[in-house]
Amino acid sequence: FFQGGASNQRAFPPLSSMGSTEPPKIPTWASTPPDDSFELESLLPEGPQTIKLGTRSHLILGRSSTDATITLKCPTASRVHALLVYNGEDGVVYVIDLKSAHGTFVDGAKIKEYHPTPLKLSQDLRFGNEDGGAKFRVKGVPSRKRKSEGSSRDGADDGKAKKQEKQEKGKTVRCSHVLLKHKDSRKTQSDRDPEGKVIKARSKEQAIAALEGYRADVQRGEVSFGELAKRISECSSWKRSGDLGHFEFHKMQAAFSEVAFKLGIGDVSGTVESESGVHLIKRLE
Repeated sequence: FFQGGASNQRAFPPLSSMGSTEPPKIPTWASTPPDDSFELESLLPEGPQTIKLGTRSHLILGRSSTDATITLKCPTASRVHALLVYNGEDGVVYVIDLKSAHGTFVDGAKIKEYHPTPLKLSQDLRFGNEDGGAKFRVKGVPSRKRKSEGSSRDGADDGKAKKQEKQEKGKTVRCSHVLLKHKDSRKTQSDRDPEGKVIKARSKEQAIAALEGYRADVQRGEVSFGELAKRISECSSWKRSGDLGHFEFHKMQAAFSEVAFKLGIGDVSGTVESESGVHLIKRLE
């Protein structure tokens, strides 16, 4: 789960010409983000407290105040340590280690040199070693403009939902789910975020984009659905690996039940929107 480079399935141009002793060459696929949502939040008191990509295609991070766009004030960062690059083709920001002396780490896993590694919401990022490195958390990711495959919208036809509810009357399913809330959710707090600071700063589009990435991790077998729920879900069911138990159609919001009752056993849905937020749903029984 979150292993450096494991989620990157695209073919990128070679980056071996880049190094920490000379200005890095920016990948040809670098492009301008659709918004300024991408943000890293510092986990340490020193150094930059936030790093924002803004509408720039890339940022150079390092200890050098002349060669780097963002100066990392930590002893184990290299002069030119890493790149943050937005790829417009898949709508993702990638981190690229530039053969740094002490490495770049995503959720504790060291990433490969010159290997573009996608960043997802709430991941931890470290430049340098554990004791003297600069530590950040991904607080925001770029919005994706396209409609996500398999998504359900709150505006689903009420008549269709009622018809399905009649058809499913008396039946139950057992599902687990992963929930990411956002600023427009019915409730903008969770036991992980009691004051809702992170949730209120997250857009619906960012929640959708994050869950699409996590779903891909599940599909590739990099993490189990239950473990993902325990790691990131903002429903109290995370304590049970996302398990909601058995329920009838009318016990859940229509948008949720419409998808849950159509899934085959063992299937994982696309992103599903409800008043609570954005879900991934897995049918257990």
